[in-house]
Formats: sequence, structure tokens, C-alpha cells
Amino acid sequence: MACGLLALLAAVPGCPSGSGGLLDDPGATLLPGLKVNLPPPPSFAEPNIPREYPDGSVSVYGLRKEFHRYSEQKNKYLGNKVKVKAYLLEVYQCPACPKNQTCKPCDEPHMFIADEANAPKDKGMLVVEQRVFKAKEPKVTVGKQYTFEGNFQQSSPKGFSASDGLLVFFTMVDDTNKPYIGPNMQAEIEAKKLEEAALKHAPQPPAK
Repeated sequence: MACGLLALLAAVPGCPSGSGGLLDDPGATLLPGLKVNLPPPPSFAEPNIPREYPDGSVSVYGLRKEFHRYSEQKNKYLGNKVKVKAYLLEVYQCPACPKNQTCKPCDEPHMFIADEANAPKDKGMLVVEQRVFKAKEPKVTVGKQYTFEGNFQQSSPKGFSASDGLLVFFTMVDDTNKPYIGPNMQAEIEAKKLEEAALKHAPQPPAK
């Protein structure tokens, strides 16, 4: 009787046999192939940019690489004078104000530099306070490589800030092949002169 029941079930129409599948059904259709467009995986390879150059200057990459985001290790350049070799991307120009209109004040003087001449500005690093208002800019050419000297900080005296660091400008050799001295270095020079003058005129201890 058991054998007859199994034979009866096998004969029921519409039930697939043990050796078949859903695609054996003449009414079944294949789903169209799905294409998923994923962005390329990020590259974790080191860029082909030196952290330091043979002349002792540092790249923008080298300065930023020293930020250890997930540790207490200090950036060895932060708070110190550095020389940065990089390409000039842009010098800020205050927009012209139409006659008889009130415009917002100009930003403090600043520039953008990067390790590559064609880098986007948002990948560049700020160089700030290279001059005082109404003073002449250094003679420079956008796209040209220079060595900028200054203090590597996360904020500047005039209120600029950048979590990955900026350069408070001191000096550079511009297109005239002469040093261009910024206001921060000039203030440091004047302070040193005052200190030397004070020491020179200080009362001398009596001779024994």
C-alpha cells in the first residue's frame, strides 16, 4: 500500500520531480543580470612624494603625515619653524568693490600651496599672513615651485585655522631672487633688536 501511495504522489501534475528545479518549469523565466557600479577601492599606497627633500625642506605630505590621528604621539613639526617646498596654487585677491556699494572686508592675505602643480585647492595647504594690508605681494608665479619658511601651526595670529596644519609665513625667495620678508618675521627681527639693545644698556654688575 505504501508503494502505491508513493506512486500516486509522483503522478500528481504540477509537482516537480526530485531531479528537477524551478527552471525546469516551462513557465519560469530568468531574471535579467544586475550590474552594480561601485567606486574604485581607495589606494593605501604611499604617494610618490618625498616627506623631506635633500636640502632639509619638507613636503606638504610630510608635514601632514606627522599627524597621528589615533594616538597621543605629537607631530614633530607642529609649533616649529619649517621650510616647505611646494607649488603655488593660488594667491588670494580681494574682490573689487563696486563704486558706491558697501562690501564685506577683505580676508587677511593668504596663499594655497601643494606638492603638485595641478592639485585641487581643497587639497592644498594654507600659507597665511605673508604681508600686511596695502603692502606689495611677493613676486610669484602660480604653478611654480618655491620654498616657503614659517611656523607650522593649526591656527594663526590673525585667526586662520586648519586641523591638518597651516604655515604662518616668515620668508621666501621670490621671482626677484631676493628674500621677501613677511610681517611675522619682521616682528621677530624687531623684538630681537629690542632685546639686544636692552641687554646692551642693562646695568653691569660691579667688578670684584
